[in-house]
Amino acid sequence: MIHIIENEFLQLTVTCEGGTIVSLIDKKTGEERLWQGEEFWKSRDVVIFPIIGHANPYKSCGKEYAPKSHGVVRYSVLTVAEKTASKIKLALESSEETLKTYPYEFNFAITYELFDDTLKVSYFVASKQGKIPFYLGGHPGLKAPGGSAVIEFENTENPIIYPINSADAIPLQNLQRFVADKEFFKECKTFQLGSLTGGEIYAHTQDGYTYTFKSDCPVVAFWSHEDGGDYVCVEPWWGINDFDGAPREITLKPFINLANENGVEYFYTLKINKN
Repeated sequence: MIHIIENEFLQLTVTCEGGTIVSLIDKKTGEERLWQGEEFWKSRDVVIFPIIGHANPYKSCGKEYAPKSHGVVRYSVLTVAEKTASKIKLALESSEETLKTYPYEFNFAITYELFDDTLKVSYFVASKQGKIPFYLGGHPGLKAPGGSAVIEFENTENPIIYPINSADAIPLQNLQRFVADKEFFKECKTFQLGSLTGGEIYAHTQDGYTYTFKSDCPVVAFWSHEDGGDYVCVEPWWGINDFDGAPREITLKPFINLANENGVEYFYTLKINKN
């Protein structure tokens, strides 16, 4: 089932299937700004929980589990817990199905809320008993002609690059901007940056739009299919893509989060503006 929220500036459509965004319209121009899922990436957005990427089997309490890509939420049907004209909250509880690949009882919620030309996406994770380990993240595919965007940072950054499928950590000095295009993604596949300052990240597209992201997440990933598709993903991650050589025990994985019965909250904001 799909649901629409809107205000004067934006119209957002989400689906209970996976809890994802399926449309994001700039009402000032009438333009759809979300990739609509074609040949080079059939998805439009992914809600990532509790594992990131095409993960290897992991262990918990001595037992091995084989997770699906990006976890369990994307394959589940969420329920509407709250809805107003400009806000919607979708919720999911652990089930027999989720326990097959993630052996923890949890309550999960994602909230979408519009403030002028800005979308705020909030996550809530709580355990039903004891502490639970998890990764979490967003994966919106935003329209970018040619699959290219100029990425610019509010602050001069000295980040750590985490190459995909590698345990390496490469320090980088004085990063202010880079071009995220198909040639770039052919080389790096997914560009994972850690140790950012938390300042705004701008993605400038060839058709005059600027997407402004802000979050306190420990890792930001940039991705687009290297062979085609007019989109670029800027992904706030509380975790990191699984890689060969990563600890198999889930509680020992880098950037792992823990939640108890009181729960923890995370968020990012996305502002859409045509120059």
